Amino acid sequence: MGYGLYDGLVDMLLDFLGLSDSIQSSLRSTLIDSLEMTTILLFLIVNTIMLIWLERKAWPRMMNMRGITFVDFNYGHFFGRTWKFGFLQNIAEFLKFFSKEDIVPEKADKFPFNIGFFAFVVAPPFMLGALLPLGGDAVIADPAIGFLLIFAIFSLYPIGVLVTGWSSNNKYSLLGAFRSAAQMISYEIPLLLSIGAVVIVTNSFSLISIAEQQTLTPFGLPFAVLMPIGFIVFLTALAAETERVPFDIPEAEAELVMGWRTELTGFRYMMSMATEYFILLIGAFVGVSLFWGGSYLPFVPAEFMNELFEFWPLIATFIFTAKLWVFVFLFIWIRSALPRVRIDQLLDIGWKRLIPLAIINIVFVIVVYLLNPSIYGV
Repeated sequence: MGYGLYDGLVDMLLDFLGLSDSIQSSLRSTLIDSLEMTTILLFLIVNTIMLIWLERKAWPRMMNMRGITFVDFNYGHFFGRTWKFGFLQNIAEFLKFFSKEDIVPEKADKFPFNIGFFAFVVAPPFMLGALLPLGGDAVIADPAIGFLLIFAIFSLYPIGVLVTGWSSNNKYSLLGAFRSAAQMISYEIPLLLSIGAVVIVTNSFSLISIAEQQTLTPFGLPFAVLMPIGFIVFLTALAAETERVPFDIPEAEAELVMGWRTELTGFRYMMSMATEYFILLIGAFVGVSLFWGGSYLPFVPAEFMNELFEFWPLIATFIFTAKLWVFVFLFIWIRSALPRVRIDQLLDIGWKRLIPLAIINIVFVIVVYLLNPSIYGV
C-alpha cells in the first residue's frame, strides 16, 4: 500500500537519470519501499529514545524521586533553563555503553551466545516495521494475516532469550531465561484470546481494516469501550509479554542479579534494553489499531476524518502518535503503581485469571453481536 511520501521524489529522480521504462518500473517500487522502510525504522528508533526519556522523567515524578531532571550541561542561566530536562541522558548512556568492552564469558558457548542474541532477540522487532501503520491507510505492507504475522515474529524472541541465557554459562542467566520463556509462552495464549473477539466482529486480521470498522460503531466508539474486558486482558498480557513491571520477573535484580541479561555487557546490554522498549512500542502500535481506532477519533464522522487525511496526511500520523504515547504512558503509570509479583502469582494470573476472562469476553461479544451487530459496526 505504502505511505505515498516518496512517489513524486522517486519519479523525479528516475526521470533525471533517463533510464529506460523497464528499468524505471523495476527500480521505482524498490526505491520507494526502501525509503519508506527507512522512515518507519527511524520513526520507531526516535520514539523508542523518547520513550526511555519519558519513563525516566514520569516514573520518578510519580514515585517522588529526583529522576534525570538535572542530567544536562549548564552554560549559564539561559542555557541552563533551556536544557534542564534530561534530554542528554540517553546520549550520555549511549556513549557509555558503546565505549565499554564487549565481554563474552570465557566458558560460554560463544556461537549460540552471539547468534541467539542478535538473530532472535535484536533482529525480530526490526523486521516488523513494514507491517506497522502510521495513521489512516499508510502502511508498507498489509498482508491478509495482518497482526498474526506480527505475533508470529514475536514468538522468536523467547527462543533468543532462552538460548542467550543458557549459552552464557551462568546460573542466574539460565534461571532468568527459563522464567522469561515460561512467562512469554503462558501469556501468548490470553493475548491472542483477547484479540479473538475483535477478529470475530471484524472478520479481518488487518490492522487497517479493524481500525476503520471502529468508525462505524455508535458514535465511533473504539473497541476498548465496547470490549473493556478484552482490552484489560490485552493490556495485562502485553505487559507480561514485554516483561514490564509488575511482570519483570525474568530480570528480578534483587534475586537473579539481572536474569538472562546478567552476562550481557556494553553494547549488547544496551541493545537488549532498547529492544524491550522497541517491542513495547510495537505492542502499542497493535493495541492502538485494535482497540483505540487507529488514527480515527470517536464522535467525529469518518467522512470528515478521511477528507482531512487526504488534504493533510500528517494529521493521521499525528493523531496515531498521540494515541501511541497515551498507550505507552499507561505502562509507565502501572510501573509506578504496582509491585513485582512472584513467579507462582504470575502463572496463576495468566492461566487462572486472564484466560477465563478472555473466554468470557468472547462469549459476551458473540451474544451481543448476534443480538445487534451494528454495535460493533457490522
